[in-house]
Amino acid sequence: MEKTIKLLRGHYYGNIILLAVIFLFSIFSMIPLFTDGQAISATLERYAIMITIIAIPASLKFFADRLKKSACPVNIPTASNKYKNISFIRLYTISAVTLMHIILFTISRNMNFFWFTVVLFIVFLFCKPSYEELENLTETPGKQGLPGEEKQQLQEEQLHPNQSYGDHSRTDDRKAGEMQEKRFENIEDIPEPTHYKYPENEQVTGK
Repeated sequence: MEKTIKLLRGHYYGNIILLAVIFLFSIFSMIPLFTDGQAISATLERYAIMITIIAIPASLKFFADRLKKSACPVNIPTASNKYKNISFIRLYTISAVTLMHIILFTISRNMNFFWFTVVLFIVFLFCKPSYEELENLTETPGKQGLPGEEKQQLQEEQLHPNQSYGDHSRTDDRKAGEMQEKRFENIEDIPEPTHYKYPENEQVTGK
C-alpha cells in the first residue's frame, strides 16, 4: 500500500510540475513558436469549453463512484491495483484537458484558455492520492469511519472472539456477584419486628 501511494504521488507531483513549467513558458513567451498569437475559431473554443465542463465533474464523480461501489473488503494487492487504476484515469483525464488549454492559450493568447488552465490547476488539489481511501478498500463497511481505538478493538474482537466473550462473561459474573452481595446487605439492614406485650397476651396466675 505504501508503494502504491508513493507511486501515485510521484505521478501526481511530477504531472503538476511539468504542466506548470509548460504554462509558465507559455505565459512569458519562452516558447518562440507561437509568440504572436493566432485566431482560434469560435467553434473550437466552444468545444474546448464544453469538454472542460464535462471532463472535470465526470472524472471526479467516476473516481468517487468506483471507490464507493467497490466490494469491501478485498486483499491488499487487489485494492492497490484498483485504486491505482482509477487514480490514473482521474489524474490523466484532467491533465489532458489542462494541456489542451495550455496549448490553445499558447497559440491564440486567448484569456479564456488562461483562466480555464488556472481553474484546472485548482482542481488538481482534489486529486491528491490518499492513504485512507486505499485503506478503506481493505476493510469491512462497518469498520470504515471508526476512530483508531474502536477500529483496533473491533479487529481484536474479530480475531479472538472467544477471548472477548470470556471477558464479557467474567464481567457479567462479577456484576452479578456484586448485586447479590448488595441484596444480602439490604436484608441484614432490615430491623427485626418488635413484639409488644399487651395485657391480654399475658397469662394470669391461677388461670
